Amino acid sequence: MDNRIPALVFGVFLMVTGSVMLWYQLRSRRASAEDFKLDPRDRRFLDTRNRRRIQVAGLIILIGVMFPVGDSLIPWKDAPTTFAIYWLIVLALGFWTMLLAVGDMLATRMHTNVSLDRLKSQQKDLEDAVSKIREQRKASSEESTCETR
Repeated sequence: MDNRIPALVFGVFLMVTGSVMLWYQLRSRRASAEDFKLDPRDRRFLDTRNRRRIQVAGLIILIGVMFPVGDSLIPWKDAPTTFAIYWLIVLALGFWTMLLAVGDMLATRMHTNVSLDRLKSQQKDLEDAVSKIREQRKASSEESTCETR
């Protein structure tokens, strides 16, 4: 019985971690849904990011349940094939979770880069407009000083 405690502790840890992640994502999703000022591209990105992160949290909870269940219900000495298949499924779910996490990081990085490029373009346009206004003011002030002479 005492050899099952580590799997139980790790499983509970994963379930608690996944539950906290899920709670945080659902709370974040509600907050972003209430923000009407978001650009449609940003809203689409946030929606897909939330779906990915909710899926990751759910998979972490599932893996947390599978750890103690697989350790206590599947006797590896009596059914080695079932035991191996079960743990291969757990490993595959862990691998899929990691792929989703890496995909989330890459998508966030790409979205951030695109958003920064868009902001830099807007900044350049605004700087150009300010320099035109300064030139017009400078030209009009030069004209007014020439007329007063």
